Amino acid sequence: MLAAVSAVSFAPNPEQAAAEITGAVRNSLADATSVAIFFATAGHGPSYARLEYALRQAIGGPVVGCSAAGVISRAGEREHGPGVAVLALSGDFAAERFFLPALRGRAQDVGHEIGRIAAAVDETPRTVVLLADSYNLAPDELLAGIESAAPGTVVVGAGASEDGSVGEATVVGRGAASNNAVTGLVLGGLHVRSTVVQSAAPVGRWRRVTRAHANRVLELDGRPAVDVFLASLPEILRADPLEAIRRTRAAIADPGSIGDEAPHVIRKLLGADSESGALVIGDEVLVGSRFALAVCDAVEARQRFAHQLDEFARPPHPVGVLYFDSVERGEALYGIADLDSAYLQRVLGDVGMAGFFSGVEIAPLGGRNRFHQASGVLVGFYER
Repeated sequence: MLAAVSAVSFAPNPEQAAAEITGAVRNSLADATSVAIFFATAGHGPSYARLEYALRQAIGGPVVGCSAAGVISRAGEREHGPGVAVLALSGDFAAERFFLPALRGRAQDVGHEIGRIAAAVDETPRTVVLLADSYNLAPDELLAGIESAAPGTVVVGAGASEDGSVGEATVVGRGAASNNAVTGLVLGGLHVRSTVVQSAAPVGRWRRVTRAHANRVLELDGRPAVDVFLASLPEILRADPLEAIRRTRAAIADPGSIGDEAPHVIRKLLGADSESGALVIGDEVLVGSRFALAVCDAVEARQRFAHQLDEFARPPHPVGVLYFDSVERGEALYGIADLDSAYLQRVLGDVGMAGFFSGVEIAPLGGRNRFHQASGVLVGFYER
């Protein structure tokens, strides 16, 4: 039987925080395979490995974690100040932990090693839950490496973050805490379902990328991309180009996709080059991809989250939930704190839940593993 328990501590003292979270999970899990995933704010940085050790002693199984700009729990969202949130799972499933250093410039090789570990797990379905240093991560290459060694494996996870006081993101596993690394769990024989909640919604027409170089979109439908961007802006944003860049994103759908409802990812708009007519996007864009302007709107984002959460929570109900929420969401998006967590508490009730404000989010979309920006990813764990 699958069981889940979550815990949170807002204690500034690492020893007190460790005592509170381990006290909540100790003896609460079945006598079976047990794993735990935790997220801790930057103030606990010197004690990340100590937190991992305390949890490992409490549950008797592998533990992974990462640094967080803020943590999310059934008690709300802690975006300022100390916090540790943990989700522990136990049941009849297989689990393999991994911790791989030297991520920078080696994402595909590191992904291949994760895939090799996943492929060696006999029980199916297989799911990789990974946490990576956002500052040194090339997510497309990492996912391609996993797919090459373990085709069809579902990958969910997020990029470790921090509050700006440290300047580096940390992942924790196998007794070590380090930046420039990736850690996580391969879970076998456990049903996992995910939902991607995007903060920005496409507006206006979908266009075809007719000329691009790396992350610079040069032409849309044969016209300079900046001209198309300006013409597509809602009237209220046209007077202030800097505000327009801040409030808008790029929606990118794969080449060959059709229809306004085609699966798409949201990417940051980093800027515009009026001289070349290029839009600079937070990811490489392929010629033939479809492009639409997407606008961040707090009211619509709240409604979209509520709708997708209701769909996510439909029977069968998850036993435990992880929530990877972009640092661009939360109070930065809504103007108030604790909005998503209030919906989570209302819909999920006493389901064990933990999450954090992440630098990048990872979950399947449109039939393949993708990375996401300015989005939230809900991950549910279910009985077989």
